[in-house]
Amino acid sequence: MLRLKPIAQLMQERTLVGPALQSSKDDSALQKIPLGVSEWNKFVNKARDYVVVDKTAKLAELVEYNAVFIGRPRRMGKTTLCSMLHELFAHGKGKFEGTAVYDLWTEPNVYPVISLSFKAIGGNNISKFEASLKDAVVNAFCQAGFPEVESFQRDVTLSGFLGKFNQIALQHELVFIIDEWDDPLSGSLNNQDKYNVAKTVLKDFYVWLRLLPNVRFMLITGIMRYRETSLFSGQDVQDLSMEPYWADLLGYTHNEVRTNFAPHITCAAKKLNITEEQLMEQLEQYYDGFCFDENASVKVYCPYSINRFFAQLLMPNKQLVFDNFWMNSANASVALTSFLRTHPMEQKDLSQICRQHLTLTKDELCESFFFGTVKFKQLLVQAGYFSIKSLAGDPESSNREFNCGVTNQEVAEKFEPVVTDYLVNFDADKSKALKSEGIDAQKSLLAGDIECMCIRLNQILCKIHSKILNYANEELYRAFIARFLSANFIKVSEEVVNTLGRCDLVAVTPDHLYPIELKRLGAEQKTEHHKFTRLTDGETQLLERGYGSNLTDNDLPQTGVILVISDKDHQICAWRTLTQTDAGIEHHEGYIPPLNVLTQQQVKHGRVHWQTKPQTPSPMQP
Repeated sequence: MLRLKPIAQLMQERTLVGPALQSSKDDSALQKIPLGVSEWNKFVNKARDYVVVDKTAKLAELVEYNAVFIGRPRRMGKTTLCSMLHELFAHGKGKFEGTAVYDLWTEPNVYPVISLSFKAIGGNNISKFEASLKDAVVNAFCQAGFPEVESFQRDVTLSGFLGKFNQIALQHELVFIIDEWDDPLSGSLNNQDKYNVAKTVLKDFYVWLRLLPNVRFMLITGIMRYRETSLFSGQDVQDLSMEPYWADLLGYTHNEVRTNFAPHITCAAKKLNITEEQLMEQLEQYYDGFCFDENASVKVYCPYSINRFFAQLLMPNKQLVFDNFWMNSANASVALTSFLRTHPMEQKDLSQICRQHLTLTKDELCESFFFGTVKFKQLLVQAGYFSIKSLAGDPESSNREFNCGVTNQEVAEKFEPVVTDYLVNFDADKSKALKSEGIDAQKSLLAGDIECMCIRLNQILCKIHSKILNYANEELYRAFIARFLSANFIKVSEEVVNTLGRCDLVAVTPDHLYPIELKRLGAEQKTEHHKFTRLTDGETQLLERGYGSNLTDNDLPQTGVILVISDKDHQICAWRTLTQTDAGIEHHEGYIPPLNVLTQQQVKHGRVHWQTKPQTPSPMQP
């Protein structure tokens, strides 16, 4: 799981504690940050003196295509890209002097540009949606220089209305810029009726658009792909979303941040009393990590978060904080929670999401969806909450696979509570309790108290909704234990491989290492004899396969741990520890009663019987 590095803790203390920072003379000399600015005309207004990151180098090559789709998450610069291309096509390169595209743009003509943003188009029924779209199309054509469309009759079918524009298309070579094309659909994933309204209208619109003659260029941006609209059927529209060459078209690269914000970096580092290298490390951990590259080679920062961070320097008496700017701006936690309420996860997907690691194929990442077929893990990656980390499997495969993980610390801090809410069926009190009990479990492990750790883990498992734990497999239990034990000072790894097998879990604390083997106890196995047998099975496996033998480089003392999980109670019912001493292997073990009305007070106060069983000296495998 993504965890803060030690430096992050230091910096949080420096940024979140203490008096507000005072403005300095250096602040007033800094260029302004273009917050909320997406129009190119405003970017290059010299009176405003904005920081402008030049993302124009590849625009001349982009428009060599006839029609392209570029999928990116919110706040990554799609609208600014649309604005730049609108300006280039409609007015030429005059306002791009000093940028990379100025010498590269060789287009001899200017064109009428039809710009539409579907964030401003919608309605709860077909009539209202069609009316909204008709108004937007008329306004777009008027702004492109065709005021006569104001007189077009609108009380006709959508296809009949759009057909009236065909004559203009025959007489003029048009450019279409369509931003956030999927917003009416992606915003309706929890409401099939509303989704169907948008689907019906958009299908007619894109059928018309794809058949329109004389189109010079078409750019379509958005997040998701939906099959029912006809946009992604056929080969008309080239999907460049994962093409490596275009991976840095949107978002800031590390070099762009370091170069364009150099004065701001110097000022911010000074205010935080750290080095510029430490500041860049924190910016990278919080806001970098977005990857839209099938080679997994290019990662970019979220422009919105970088801009918001440095804008703090220009606010009088503002304290610098590494806040969750991107996640907060779109109310992402609420949106994810809303989706999960109506889209239960499969066990395998939940296991992967708990460990913040997904494996997806290219087909899954680029798939066009029908309503109800969007899987949560696909939504996570396409919307930017998870990003490609590396290639998985054979890179030469026709359908290559990708390891995907939570994008960065900003996302992780907001995403973790969403998963916790899901585990307890969105019960706010239980969700709050899980966090507290997770901390208690971590403290128990740090203290070496395995029995107390098991009790705390059971208190967590008892709050997880039954629909999730019914028929849970070992992988899911392993993911839950790893999730709730992981912390800043505890690293928990799953399926740690050596030459003889895979250890289920390895927990590493600052002063100890714990190879952990999990065993299941069938619902029909109820006696202490059955539990003892499963503990012994686990001990045999842990020793014979040398779990932990490949982890001796850190020179930490090791204690083997066996946990037995009851299928009947969905709780840990027995535990055993193995420690090598001068006298031999020292065993501690115990049986934990299931939490119920009779045992909850006993367990709450940690009063559970366990026994120590010293054995004859026997060398323990490291």
